[in-house]
Amino acid sequence: MTFYELSIVVTLSATFIVVCVYFFLYSLYRQTYIGLWAIFWLVHFVSQIFYRTPLHQLPLFLLISVQIILLSNYLLLIYATCKFLEHKMHKGWYYSAFGVIIFSIITSSLDMHFLVKVVPACVFVAYIYFWHSWMFIRHLNTKGWGKTIVSLAFLGTGIHTLDMPFLITVTWFIPWGFLISGTLRFIIALGILMLYLERNFRDLATKEKQYRLLAENAADTIYLYKLHPVPKITYLSPSIVKLTGYDISDFSQSPELLFSLIHPSDTLLIQKLIQDPVATSATPIIMRLIRRDHTIIWVEQTTVPIFDENGVCMSFEGIIRDITARRELEHDVSRLDRLNTVGQMAANVAHEIRNPLTTVKGYLQLFQRKSNFASYQEQFNLLISELDRANLIIQEYLSLCQNKSRELKSFQLNQIIQDIYPLLKAAANATSKDVCYNAAPTPAVCLDEKEIRQLLLNLVRNGLEAMEPGGTVTLKTYVENGDVVLSVQDQGKGIPQHILDNIGKPFLTTKENGTGLGLAVIYRIVSDHRATIQVDSGPLGTTFKVIFKNT
Repeated sequence: MTFYELSIVVTLSATFIVVCVYFFLYSLYRQTYIGLWAIFWLVHFVSQIFYRTPLHQLPLFLLISVQIILLSNYLLLIYATCKFLEHKMHKGWYYSAFGVIIFSIITSSLDMHFLVKVVPACVFVAYIYFWHSWMFIRHLNTKGWGKTIVSLAFLGTGIHTLDMPFLITVTWFIPWGFLISGTLRFIIALGILMLYLERNFRDLATKEKQYRLLAENAADTIYLYKLHPVPKITYLSPSIVKLTGYDISDFSQSPELLFSLIHPSDTLLIQKLIQDPVATSATPIIMRLIRRDHTIIWVEQTTVPIFDENGVCMSFEGIIRDITARRELEHDVSRLDRLNTVGQMAANVAHEIRNPLTTVKGYLQLFQRKSNFASYQEQFNLLISELDRANLIIQEYLSLCQNKSRELKSFQLNQIIQDIYPLLKAAANATSKDVCYNAAPTPAVCLDEKEIRQLLLNLVRNGLEAMEPGGTVTLKTYVENGDVVLSVQDQGKGIPQHILDNIGKPFLTTKENGTGLGLAVIYRIVSDHRATIQVDSGPLGTTFKVIFKNT
């Protein structure tokens, strides 16, 4: 193979490599401008195969045709680059190409000198390469060597295009011209690949940063659990600190710490998840976590299994959300729904039951006065006391009725307590117990006086019944965060946990003769006043705090 033939093979191979690079990039990104670039270089490659005769030896018609095809192809290159750089293609390019074609036709028809025929076209093509060099280096907003290499390669190609009309007739230079042209095209292909690799790395780094910011600033906790080859947690978002109270370093030192925080009653759920994450991921897992401060919170976990190319689950991603507030809201809604049911029952049957009870009690009192029944006084008193008890239960039913009218007026809570305090004191003294009242200045709030009296009576009565003789129920009023707080504290043994978890439910009681409606009435009154209630119970006693919003 001669040096001339080798140079032709090299330039064709280089152009073919450029074509392959662009079609490869188009198959990856499916961008229009990449496809147009690929078409440009393909036309360039085909033209080199079919037009191996030197330009100065081509017939007139063929020379004009080659120039029209090549100039149109370069317009396609400009259009593609403008789309890539998001610039609008100026109409001057079309006018310039049309002018060069007309000039070439005229000069070729007049059989003018070869340089006159081709120099305008070569200058136009060289200017296109120079324009590409400038646009890539000036307007391409990327960092790295890729755009620099492409820009220099286009600059070199433009210079080589300008020397072509003058050196194409120099026999010894033609092979070197082919080699230079092929090398420059190869450098363009290499630079384009580098450009897209740099862009990919930059985009990946940007997206990784964005995803990391999303994960690290998300309210929900995100973790990645690897199943093979060694099960372990490989990622844990910082929100786990707020969720559990433990630092990230604690989880690094003890990989199983997260799962050890799961409530013992819910460990079976997480075991099923680890054994079969695909089946378990179909529905969210609701479970309890024990925080560092030993408080229990409810969480909802959603899992997404991650598979390898063989369809084997290699790991899963878990998203843990604190739903304690939602569970409390659901608990409150459920409790209010039960209160509504009891209220409807009260409205339907209470009055009908009280009428015959009143008649029975009246006749018993009448018979009690007759001398014929003097020997049955003890039995009459028992019957009347049981009727009074039944009447009290009905009265509590009626207090749960939602249709009861309420008059909310501006009252001083301290004044209501002072009015009822002697009655509370007398009730405590009757059972060898005491009631203590500590009042602080409080602003007026909207209250229903009768219902607040009932709330006080129920709370104090519950506190007295929970204590042994000698105990004291302490009433306090104070202002906290602008809200008025009523506190009732006893010195009993505390409320059992199973009762505390369901406190406020109707018919739930620990008393042998209790109705289970006292606290239900309290919660209904608190709800009607748009207040909130907090319960703190332990071995040393129980404290009920009723917080009235001062709006």
